[in-house]
Amino acid sequence: MKMPWRKNIRAALAFVFLIGLSQTSLGDGRFTNLEGEAVQFSDYLQDDRWLAVMIWSWTCPICANEMPGYAQLHDRHRDGQLTVLGISLDGLAAVMEAWAFVEEHGAAFPNLLAEGEDVAQFFHQQTGQSLRGTPTFLLYAPGGKLKAVQAGPVPPEGIEAFIESQEDARG
Repeated sequence: MKMPWRKNIRAALAFVFLIGLSQTSLGDGRFTNLEGEAVQFSDYLQDDRWLAVMIWSWTCPICANEMPGYAQLHDRHRDGQLTVLGISLDGLAAVMEAWAFVEEHGAAFPNLLAEGEDVAQFFHQQTGQSLRGTPTFLLYAPGGKLKAVQAGPVPPEGIEAFIESQEDARG
């Protein structure tokens, strides 16, 4: 005796599995903003603006040195061609420390928070590389194509020069 419902159940289970798989492979990570609201990384990629992402930790002294320069970079380009986004890998348990770090360094640009493992997974999905430490920078062209990755300090003027060179090359 044939049981057609088994075929339907298998198809439904396979469909649910594929939906779950596609959601985890999007590279969007499990981020919240510093107010605790769930957000998607892809919401920060724009068709008409570059996106400079700084992965940081409140315990990182180099991050503390870099953050004010990126706050100024954000301010210079607030209405221009570049957005700055911070991603803290400190996790929800350290949301108050992350929030205080952002306030202390005047970082008025958006900052996201996730567990360190989730940030490392996000980074690997975006770059194919392992996250080596903080700070780490990712630079996305308008439309969301990843153009550059750098671990360690990067002067904000270097980001601006790179963008200018890319736009000069396009003509």
